[in-house]
Amino acid sequence: MSAPPMEYGAPDEELHVNLDEIRKLELRYNRAQSDKMALTVEYVGGRIKVYEVDKYLIERLLEQLENQEAS
Repeated sequence: MSAPPMEYGAPDEELHVNLDEIRKLELRYNRAQSDKMALTVEYVGGRIKVYEVDKYLIERLLEQLENQEAS
């Protein structure tokens, strides 16, 4: 099963997401581009979007979330 094609918006486009509308989030490492990850968002209703994101940014954000939970 292959992932749907990547969708890109304008560089200055803001992404506003209502978490109540999201069914599943998935992060996948890209072996060909070790600094990138694919963020797959499955919305309620079945719509799926895939975003290419910076791996190191996501890792730092996850670390911050873990630190907030520990506090």
